[in-house]
Amino acid sequence: MLTAGLFLWGAYLCLWNIGAANTHVDERIYVRAGWAYLHGDFSPNREHPPTAKYLYGLVQVLFGEGVLAPRVLAGLLTLAVAVILWIWLRREVGFTRALLPVALWLLLPRGLDGGGERLDRFALLEPVMIVCTVGAMACAWQWFRSGRWPWIAASGMLMGCAITSKVSAASVLVGFLVLLVARRPPRRVARDVAVFVIALAVTAVGLYLPMGMADAVGFMMRMQSEHNAAGHLVTVAGITGAFPPWWGNLWFTAVGVGIPTTVVLTIGLLGMAVAGHPGRLHLFVAVALGALLAFHLFGTNVALPHYYSAWFWMLAVLAGLGLAALISPRSERPSPVGVHPKPTVPGPARSPARGIAGWSGAVVGAAALLLVVAIATRLTVYTWQERARGLALVEAALAADPAADGDVLIAGMAPWEYAPYIARDDAIGDPGTVDGADVRAILVKESPRFGVDARVRAFVDNTDRGVRMLQLDDVTVYILEARLISPGDTLVLEQ
Repeated sequence: MLTAGLFLWGAYLCLWNIGAANTHVDERIYVRAGWAYLHGDFSPNREHPPTAKYLYGLVQVLFGEGVLAPRVLAGLLTLAVAVILWIWLRREVGFTRALLPVALWLLLPRGLDGGGERLDRFALLEPVMIVCTVGAMACAWQWFRSGRWPWIAASGMLMGCAITSKVSAASVLVGFLVLLVARRPPRRVARDVAVFVIALAVTAVGLYLPMGMADAVGFMMRMQSEHNAAGHLVTVAGITGAFPPWWGNLWFTAVGVGIPTTVVLTIGLLGMAVAGHPGRLHLFVAVALGALLAFHLFGTNVALPHYYSAWFWMLAVLAGLGLAALISPRSERPSPVGVHPKPTVPGPARSPARGIAGWSGAVVGAAALLLVVAIATRLTVYTWQERARGLALVEAALAADPAADGDVLIAGMAPWEYAPYIARDDAIGDPGTVDGADVRAILVKESPRFGVDARVRAFVDNTDRGVRMLQLDDVTVYILEARLISPGDTLVLEQ
């Protein structure tokens, strides 16, 4: 009953009202590229691998063009991650304890500052990369436990799918080294490693072949190298620049999940360290997490607000196991490979000090679990009420206003922000060109990345006659009763 309730709650958070949120800028790119790929055009978005876009294209072919079907797929993949984690972990830590990492994965937010609360409700590359990575690591662990080569072959295939969804998934391979020290003949380990590498390579090549592998991989490497060299304009802790500080992705993680979730994860990770009896399973996940973090913190100049979603599942696993250790400590250490846990034999009573420490840990763990429920309850309400915001509301607002229709002057935004909602033929980005257009509205969004032109600022701050102001979330709409013109270096309404 508890398991069914948790997965139903998770399904709601993953799928309910999933089409309501504004289109994520990258989501729009990947969805369009996927549609093009499934129709034989492999020219869009060659700077990223194709697998996730294949899947987004496929669901559009089956269920209709647009973001909705790919978003539903992303939500289902998030649920699939929870299922894999539960099946994987319950044999290692027990039926109930395995539910805690699953709960952290399904119920906690991981959003964007000023954006949606769950990144895995968008058709980004990460949902596909994550489910393939989790599947690959779960299969690799089963190989480690059983020694059967079909498990490591499946792991290689899934890892090939993960890397051809997003290349940064390759960092996780460092964690697989933890499994190589096994109680089996070195020749057999070498054989199975070869099986893994061959399965990965064949999968990756097969997925890249439709694009023209040599050309596509070469183009991707050049573009990513140029992107890394040029940096990416982003705001971290109020500071805007193309080259964020090394801790930029940690900042985005804390901002994206929020303070309450950060507290839960911190308690869980500390619980793992002090009460969890970390074994090879924990080391496997922790090394993979460390490698992925090292790449994003030190191996690239680019930090973006959604990157952290790629490693959140590992934080959820380790923190969930830590909370389980705090709430229900086990006196025995994890069994060695190939040996299943035996029933605990009652032993001497613990010392009073040990008992007090155990009760203190249980209270802290229980408090953290209650905080998870509170966070998830708030997220449940948010999901129910999620709606289109800001720019997505502009078109309807302008259509409902009695002022004459015309072009729109846009300030404080890059073209990729407003492109999904304002037709390019109607959008004016340079105030100096308004005389050649019929501007009847101005859109302004305050952003440290893209400043508002001084002419626009002067106009909206000092003009009240002939202008109606409408606030749509983070976008201010100035509806003009006359055409906007630009005599000299000023903006005024035509008389």
